[in-house]
Amino acid sequence: MAENLITKEMWIEELLEKYPAAQEFFSKKNIVCVMCGEPVWGSLEEVMKEKDFDDEKIATIIQELNQFIKK
Repeated sequence: MAENLITKEMWIEELLEKYPAAQEFFSKKNIVCVMCGEPVWGSLEEVMKEKDFDDEKIATIIQELNQFIKK
């Protein structure tokens, strides 16, 4: 089984530093838009919970983001 590169505990800033292409993914999923100047602080899970994503949706997005990053 392949190891996930990204977890819900990762801080957005760390994630974008390691994987800048994730910004495109975040924008398409309406999670965060750094390009628009939206301030980002906290873990990926915290940011998605602020957007009212439930645990199931968060798990799905993390899985999709890991697939996106591995491409």
